[in-house]
Amino acid sequence: MGWIKDAKAEAISKEAQRALDEGRTVFVCRINQGTLQSNFSGPLSGVAEQIEAIEALGWQLDQASFSHDHRDHASAFLIFRKPKPDAPPAQRQATWGAQ
Repeated sequence: MGWIKDAKAEAISKEAQRALDEGRTVFVCRINQGTLQSNFSGPLSGVAEQIEAIEALGWQLDQASFSHDHRDHASAFLIFRKPKPDAPPAQRQATWGAQ
């Protein structure tokens, strides 16, 4: 991973760990992405790494919504939940934000 991706993943995982330390069962965050390229399909740089860093702490991604501003800067709005003991795996749901 590149140093910028590493720094972003480390920063978000610190916030997720703080939520755990405070006894929270829900962690909500926004992950920003640089400018999107028109007609381009592919990975959002660093987003997967940040989600993986949060999930490595035991959080499970519950819901995700994506949006972009007038300059095509994308944001992912993510809701993570701490799994309850003996609960079945959460069903994942993604919603797509509208401008």
